Formats: sequence, structure tokens, C-alpha cells
Amino acid sequence: MNLMIVEDEARLRQSLAGGIPWEEHGIEVVALAANGNEALRLFEQKKPDIILLDVQMPEMDGLTLARLMKEKDAFLKTIILSGHDNFSYAQQAMEAGVTQYLLKPAGERDILEAVLVAGRQLREQLDRRYNEELLRQKWNDHLPQLQTAFLERLLRGAFPPGEASRLGAEYGIRLPEDARYAVAVVDAEPAPAPTPTGSDTDDNLDPRRVRSSDLARMRFSVYLMAQTLLAEEDCWLCLEGQGYLAAIFALPSDKDAKQALLGPQALVDKLLIRAREGLGIVCSAGIGGSAGTLSELNRLYAEACLALQDRIVYGPGIAIPYREPEAPGAPAAASPPIGGEQEKALEIALELGDAEAASRALDEMWRSGLAEADTADEVMEGFLRIGILLVRFVQKQGLSVKEVLREHLGTFLNPQQLTSREQLRAWLESGASEIAAYQARRRKSSRHQFVETLIAIAQEEIDQDVTLHTAAERLYVNPSYLSRLFKQEMGQTFSAYVLEQKMEKAKAALSDGAKVYDAARMVGYRDVSYFTKVFRKYWGVTPGGMKQ
Repeated sequence: MNLMIVEDEARLRQSLAGGIPWEEHGIEVVALAANGNEALRLFEQKKPDIILLDVQMPEMDGLTLARLMKEKDAFLKTIILSGHDNFSYAQQAMEAGVTQYLLKPAGERDILEAVLVAGRQLREQLDRRYNEELLRQKWNDHLPQLQTAFLERLLRGAFPPGEASRLGAEYGIRLPEDARYAVAVVDAEPAPAPTPTGSDTDDNLDPRRVRSSDLARMRFSVYLMAQTLLAEEDCWLCLEGQGYLAAIFALPSDKDAKQALLGPQALVDKLLIRAREGLGIVCSAGIGGSAGTLSELNRLYAEACLALQDRIVYGPGIAIPYREPEAPGAPAAASPPIGGEQEKALEIALELGDAEAASRALDEMWRSGLAEADTADEVMEGFLRIGILLVRFVQKQGLSVKEVLREHLGTFLNPQQLTSREQLRAWLESGASEIAAYQARRRKSSRHQFVETLIAIAQEEIDQDVTLHTAAERLYVNPSYLSRLFKQEMGQTFSAYVLEQKMEKAKAALSDGAKVYDAARMVGYRDVSYFTKVFRKYWGVTPGGMKQ
């Protein structure tokens, strides 16, 4: 603590400064003043924490000086040394902000104790002030998160009647119970991502190509823009659990409900335009179908979310008002008319591993079933029907759906990620393509097994007359298919491969000193003259010449 001593008597001033062991108690004497004016000047320079002050001085009395310095530093501790043993004078000193009032002649121990007490009081006061500031700062830092959490719970209907308004006030959110409100939700559409070649394909519409961090950043950018755009409106915003921007509008009381809703609708339209033009982000919005009280916000929020789902039908980039479902007596909408023949065509294409045929079958199913669906429910029902067909096909093959569909499975299990017809169709096309490609690799792998079996037969039975027809009978496979398969995989016919193996083995045997007769029998020839003819045609020399 820094101490300044103000005393007009020089000897007493020096005695107070040097006769008391201030430093041993953490006190530093930073200034000595002989009068009030000098004290004010030094006060500005040294910024002392504690003032030890004589009340009777020339030019300015101690009480006046105490008041002036207290105005400059509210935390300043002032100790008066006075010869006036008068209650009214002491009372004036307290009113001037004096901490302690000591009567002359005060002893050094009393003066030291008074200064130490003042120091402890100052430290406690500063600690309280710091803790209050720290708490206030933490409250202000966390207030946006607290407001968001409150608004989320409010939209979910978590508060009993009367509680929401009271809690909202604690978070700085004014929500009168008797007011009317409207709710809207806004979501950023996944931006088309460039393909590796930079071309535009349906893959660009696949939300899996947009990293979750990118979508979160887009949503947050729209949230910040909404805060700026709606700053002067009676509106509260939050990013709710699904990632949507939720907006609660307080409606004017001097308009009927339908007319009052026009304001929020216009503001949401304006936000979508600003986001598209200013941020390059296409957004869609859903708006609750009516105005409601504070206790009805949960219903309005649910309506807004349902309206947002209709972007699958109407496309992205617009604000969609909620519409009531059909009356209970109205006929239910028919399911998308996807026929059994179309499903069979898709299954056959997948079985053959033919991605192009699968795409054609899907196109037919889409055009006849989903392209003209009128509601989000109809579109999603048709999508799930085809998606389940794909999953069941994989399961019927005894395969792992996760292994075959890979990252497509996560989207299928959470179809809310798909927010347009184009994205739904792109998922079906891509999923069917994955299955067809997997099936094609699987069929190719099984064909390789046939070829390996033929090679084994040719090598193990090289001393016999091996033909493609006899091998096909043993494998229960069509000879023509087996012949084409072997040539496709090996680059030569099966008979040419068998002849090659026989001639190589015969040549090796003759080179090792085997007789022509024995070499012929080793490779399945009983007629030596015929063997000689075949050998000469293959190698250009007779078996005897090869031996030499």
C-alpha cells in the first residue's frame, strides 16, 4: 500500500515518515506534503492508497482536502489527525469520506494500527469489487449461451404457465404473458460442392459432400446476419438443437392476427434475400401458421419445422408457411404408385451388377412415383420405399449393409439431411450405384474362382486328356460361358493354355534326359507319333532334336 502524509509541521511530518516502521508492514511512504495545494498536486502524481492528514493546515483545511481527493478516488482511505475532540467535527469528517479520526497527540502505535486497518479495509473492498466485476464479466460472457438455452427450452414447451416470462426477464428477454407471438425457423441449404473434374453432376447435390463444419459455419453466418438485420425488431433469435435458426417475433397488439403475421413473413423473406445476395448462402424457412400466446410457442415452433420440411416439395430458397393437414374425414393421399415390375427390374440390375440398368430402373420409378408427389410426406414415403428395397437387396445377398453402402447408410438412417427432391434422388442413384459396383466386384471375384479351378485342373491332370467340356461338366457351368470367361481373364483359350502347359512340361522332361515315349505319356499323349507332330509344330523341332 502507498501512503501519503500531509502535515504542515515539518518536524512532525518527518517524524511520521521516518519514526514508524512502515516497510515492515508492507506500507511505502510515497509523498510528503506541507499543505493542501501541494497535497493535491502530489496526489495526482503518486496516486496513494492511504492519506494520513492533519486537519488544520494553511491554505486549505483537511476536511476540504479529504472531500476533493475522495471525489478523484472513491477507494481512497483517509485518516485524520485532529486536535478537535468534537462530535460534530468528527461527523463532518465521516461525511467527507474519512476512514478514521485520530486525536492528537496520537501515539505511533495507534497511527500504525489505523493505517494497517485502512489497508485491510481497502484490500477487502478491492477484492469484493474484483469478484463482482469478475462475476459480472462471466455473466455477460455466458449470457448469449444462457439465452439460447432458455429459448430452446421455451420452444420445446419446458416451462409451466407464468414461469417463462419470469425466467426470461432474468436473462434480459422480455416476453409478456399477454402478448402474441409468431415463430419461424431458417436453415442454410448445403452448398453444391465441385466434383473432382469441376463438372456439374448430381453428386454436387449430395449433402455428404458438404462437411458438417462447413454447414455449421454457414448457419452461424446467417445467424449473425439475422442479429444485425433484426436488431431493431421485437424479436429473439437462437440456433436450436437441429442447427436451425429459430426466431420468435412479438406481434403488435393493434392488428388482427393475420395482418400481424405479415410483418414477420416480410422480415424472413428479407433475411433470405440478404443471405443469398450478401453471403452467397441459399436458405429456406418455415413459418408457423398462426399467432399464439407464450404458452403456445411450442406448437408454433413445431408448425414452423413441419413447414420447413416442405422444401422437399417446393424447392429451396423460399419461406414456406405452415398449412393444416387434411381434415380427418378427407381421403388420405395415395402412396407413390411404384409398381412391382419396376422393383423387379431394379433388383435384376443390381443382381447383375449393372449400374446403368439400375439407373434406368430408378429413373422409371422416380418419374412414376416421386416426381409429382404433392407433400413432403409423400415424397419421403416414396424415398423410404425405394431405399428400403435397396437395403433389403443387400441383406438378401447375405452382405453387410454398412460395408456395401458405406457412408450412404448414415444419410439413409437420418434422411432429414436430404432437403430437396434432387438430393433424395441423388442419394438413391448413388446408393444403387454403390450396390451395383459391389455386386459387380463380387461376381468378378466368383468368376476368378472358376478360372483358378480350371487352371488347377489343367495342371493337376496334365497327364490326361483335359478339355473345356469335361471341366464345365464338373463345375456345372455352361461351356460357352466358361470359355468366354477363361479367355477374358487369361487372354487365351482354355485349350491353348492346356497345350502350353503340356508342351512346357514335355520340353522340361526331354531336357532332363527323359525318353520321348515317357515325355509323351507324362503329358497325356498315348500316340508317340502324334505327340511328335504336335511338339514339332509348337517348338519348331522334334522331341529328339530337343534332347540333343
